[in-house]
Amino acid sequence: MNKNRHTELVQLIITLLLLSSICRLLFILFNISYFSFNQPVSIFPLLINGIWFDFSSIFLSNFLFIIILCWPSVKTHKIQVQGFIKKLFILTNGASIYLNIIDIAYFPFTQKRLHFDFFRFIHGTKGVDLFRLIPAYFIEYWYLLLIYFLMMYLLLKCYNDSIFSKKEDIEARSTSYPVFSFIIWIFISCIAIRGGFQSTSIDIIDATEMTSAQNVPALINTPFSVFNTIHSGLLKDFQYLPENPCNPYYNFYHTPDQIDVKPKTNIIIIIVESLSNNYIGYFSGHSYTPFIDSLFSKSLVFTNGFANGKESIQGIPAVLSSIPSWQDAPFIFSAYSENNINSFANLLKKVGYSSSFFHGGNNGTMGFDTYCKNAGFDAYYGKNEYENNLDYDGKWGIWDAPFLQFMVNKLNDMPQPFISSVFTINTHHPYQIPEHLKSRFKQEGHPIISCLKYLDYALAEFFKKAKKSPWFNNTLFIITADHAGPHVQNIKNLPLDDFKIPIVFYKNDSDLIGKKEIIANQIDIMPSALKLIHYPKPFFSFGKNLFDKECYNFSVNYRSGIYQLIDSTYCYQFNGTKCTGFYNWENDPELFFNLKTQNTGNPALKRDSILKNMIQSFNKAMIYNNMQDSLDGN
Repeated sequence: MNKNRHTELVQLIITLLLLSSICRLLFILFNISYFSFNQPVSIFPLLINGIWFDFSSIFLSNFLFIIILCWPSVKTHKIQVQGFIKKLFILTNGASIYLNIIDIAYFPFTQKRLHFDFFRFIHGTKGVDLFRLIPAYFIEYWYLLLIYFLMMYLLLKCYNDSIFSKKEDIEARSTSYPVFSFIIWIFISCIAIRGGFQSTSIDIIDATEMTSAQNVPALINTPFSVFNTIHSGLLKDFQYLPENPCNPYYNFYHTPDQIDVKPKTNIIIIIVESLSNNYIGYFSGHSYTPFIDSLFSKSLVFTNGFANGKESIQGIPAVLSSIPSWQDAPFIFSAYSENNINSFANLLKKVGYSSSFFHGGNNGTMGFDTYCKNAGFDAYYGKNEYENNLDYDGKWGIWDAPFLQFMVNKLNDMPQPFISSVFTINTHHPYQIPEHLKSRFKQEGHPIISCLKYLDYALAEFFKKAKKSPWFNNTLFIITADHAGPHVQNIKNLPLDDFKIPIVFYKNDSDLIGKKEIIANQIDIMPSALKLIHYPKPFFSFGKNLFDKECYNFSVNYRSGIYQLIDSTYCYQFNGTKCTGFYNWENDPELFFNLKTQNTGNPALKRDSILKNMIQSFNKAMIYNNMQDSLDGN
């Protein structure tokens, strides 16, 4: 390869770096409310340090292109070869740019860069909803398509102006110099892909050493995230602590106070799509949800409730089986999805309960039907079972209001006692409400607001009908969310608000009324509810009993390589190897002041030990399939 071709290959790589940096800047600016910056200039270190991750993904995406271009015996002046390497370059880099662009719009829904499991939507294993939603995304985010085509035009122009597309490129030359050039370029590519000369390849965890956990998605890029989660399916068998440590703060085995009481109270768990605390007037003062506010005023409300993940596919197992999402792959599609698990359904079946799960979405969506079968639910009711397409929203499934009425009808025919759960759908992009209610629930600001008003109406109608049912007064209702929703205008969002959701217990004419400010999370719902109904058998659960006054209350969640433990005072962040952040969120709710470099002593050490115990126990339970261990062996 002559000097000109070396130079122009470098120029193409610089062009790709520039386009990737532009994508990062757009990603930050479009999603600025999700990141934490002390001042505007804090963006520049992300742009500079992000080049490290861009180099890795660019050289990996173009590795085959570089091999073909530099291979000594390839005659790249041939028209056929020139056409092939041009298509290879444009397609691979066009795909990379496209991933970065679509993540600008998709990020608010998951608040992490796309992982490899996103392609399950394309494959169909997560359902086929994506293909129904694509037209709506294109219409709403038309400007991102425009940006993408502009970038592709610049990429194509740069390539066409390069020497690689010209016939006069190749000259007769000796073999020794091209072979040496080939070796040099392969060496450079390998070092760039690995991210340097260190002992292990660069990973998402390395980003946690360079910025705060909240800003990690802004530092990396989407192709890098996808590449680095291809083989993230298997968990590591960590040995942070001695086997079976005596942990004074947490016990995974729950034992009953009374074993001679047969529970008879029904349980209904309402899991609302994307219901952040910030949307609810009871918590924030915004009056979008008058019925929910009224219901919560008659309920026991955990005001510091946290989700264990950021996706619906993570939230359902957390609520119904106390299985947190402390891994990159969601449990339902992980290598451990066939493990033996506990759930509301199979535990309560031991004491005579019937069970059902309702989700108005298209059957097969997110693998919920498969999960319910594994979890022991007797019946699954989806769009197919509803059998009336007149109430189909055209995208996700059946409108929430009629589907909740359908649920009441089915429960009226179900033998008591029962455990039933419903997962609503309409507070999700593309944020639609029925045509005949649009004038009643007019859009204000973010489109999710009108959907929240519709949801509030749907729940009011559900409870209105349920009150007429014979099982109503003997039913414990639990209201929560699958995860927090996107940020909306005029509502200030703090970093921990990205996980804050309602966790509420309601029973008509009972003493379950008031507020509890202790930390609660989704995995606590199952053991706490079983305690309330006097479940008589011991069982294993990662969650804790929120009604145990001696329990140390905390939440653990995981995102972008960071484990995060939140208790009443501190937020402790850990990347699997060492502490990356330690914040007094009670006094520093913006998480601006990282205390990890200070001599924090016992407070940090205590949380480090607890979090390591949780991670180690979770991984071992998954790897060795022992999540159904119970004290009585049943």
